[in-house]
Amino acid sequence: MPLYKIWQLPTPPKHDLVEQLSQAFQLFPLVSSILIRRGYTTVEEVEAFLSPQLSRLHDPYLMRDMKEAVCLLKRTILSNKRIVILGDYDVDGITATTMMTLFLNECGCNNTDYFIPNRFEHGYGLTQASVDVLLGMKPDLVLTVDNGITAVREVQRLHEHGIKTLITDHHLPYQDNIPAGVILNPNHPDCNYPDKKISGCGVALKLLMAMRKEFRDSQYWSSQRPEPNLKSYLDLAALGTVADVVPLVNENRLLVYHGIKVMNTQPRFGIQALAQLKNVRTITSQTLAFQFAPLLNAAGRMHEASAGVKLLLSTDLHKAAEIAKSLDQVNNERRTREAQMLQLALEQAKGLQHKSSLVVTSSEFHEGISGIVAARLMEHFYKPAFVFAVNGEFYKGSARSIPELHIKNALDQCQGYLEKYGGHAAAAGCTIHQSRFEAFTKKFEALCLEELTPSPQPLLQLDGKLEIEMIGWDLIEQLELLQPFGAINSPPIFSIPAPQQSYQIIKSTHAKWNFRRLEIMGWNLAKPFYENPPKSLAVHLGINEFRGERKIQLVVQAFQ
Repeated sequence: MPLYKIWQLPTPPKHDLVEQLSQAFQLFPLVSSILIRRGYTTVEEVEAFLSPQLSRLHDPYLMRDMKEAVCLLKRTILSNKRIVILGDYDVDGITATTMMTLFLNECGCNNTDYFIPNRFEHGYGLTQASVDVLLGMKPDLVLTVDNGITAVREVQRLHEHGIKTLITDHHLPYQDNIPAGVILNPNHPDCNYPDKKISGCGVALKLLMAMRKEFRDSQYWSSQRPEPNLKSYLDLAALGTVADVVPLVNENRLLVYHGIKVMNTQPRFGIQALAQLKNVRTITSQTLAFQFAPLLNAAGRMHEASAGVKLLLSTDLHKAAEIAKSLDQVNNERRTREAQMLQLALEQAKGLQHKSSLVVTSSEFHEGISGIVAARLMEHFYKPAFVFAVNGEFYKGSARSIPELHIKNALDQCQGYLEKYGGHAAAAGCTIHQSRFEAFTKKFEALCLEELTPSPQPLLQLDGKLEIEMIGWDLIEQLELLQPFGAINSPPIFSIPAPQQSYQIIKSTHAKWNFRRLEIMGWNLAKPFYENPPKSLAVHLGINEFRGERKIQLVVQAFQ
């Protein structure tokens, strides 16, 4: 848990605007104020937010190269040429691969396959090692999902072998070096698509929307080959979108909102297996982020990510349950390795506290867990953090950054030291030859010194201040209207006075206050509370369902 030194209460919005929205939607002023601060200031905007409609999804053809992509894929399908889907080993890539495979199957394609690169053998996405594998699969078309925008040389090599490429991605491209061929990416410098923040599986879904319409217009669908119901794919879009931590606003919110509905009403066998394994009765975005996604990610972090695709493609619940159980075992293995690695990383980082950035490396680090450990270091020290695993002559690293530093832009300025890199504002990865590692570390530290104020402090932005007596089911139900929660649309957080009575210690680790109407839960906070008794708690408000009983639950996020 980050140590937030600065708690900031919100500036009250205009009273007349709060009153207008409260009357229009029968909302508490507190809830109307939260919506206003999140940018929803008109009746129309609040209506669109509270009642997400799929009809508000943008036209896929607003994306650059969509017409060319549809023509290429349609031509390949109708001529029964071989298509290989190249995915990524994270959940966004796994779900996009599953989605594309399902659609091609429903199109009647019998000459398709998919390939998820192994993190340790092939690296991320379309690498030279991946191209070696693809050439052996003899495709006519390589269709990438959630990767490919930085694979300039690799695309060229495929083209030299007569293999066409269709890249679908959402990552940021290199500044001035973009692959040739057909590219669907809202972040392409020449793409004017309105929503730049959709996930990789969101881009894949856009292609499928356009393909379905194209085949409908050309009367391709028939009683023997019925038109796919893309609504049934929304669970995959929701899972990949939440797991990739893209902002849950605009189209992402629409996809996740409706995808979770599909999961709770018509779950595919893979989702059923995950829910049964984790004893989940009602799936929420938090379920996806903290229970389902870690299992699917663990496969790619530790071994083979294709197990995740097999789970989601499964047509047998028993087999799906077996795969889910094996993924859970891999995730437990990941947790053990993560704890060991974090201890080593923390010891190194403590000697770097005088610096503006943290760059740690060890031959004992596991590259599949580097990103998680980098996130822990970033939270603990509130500094941009890089964790590098040694792989022969190369250092493979993952970075997590604080909001004050755009990590992908920083790497753009370091690209002369890098073999390969990519990412977003908050997370990135790169590969560096050992001979350039020290120079990179110095350059990165210099950039951080230039960009960051001395000792930046994490800010906890509160949504309000409450007394425990003010919290009831009517407020909880209105806050639930803000679901699904995730990046940008995070669960509201409120400060409350710490209860005067003693808390209960659960399993020697957790702290819990029990009241008749509600409970306050401090996960892993028994020791911190003992060492520094809290006066104020920052909490999320939610619902705890256990053995048929529903109770209001306040979960502690920080304390003072």
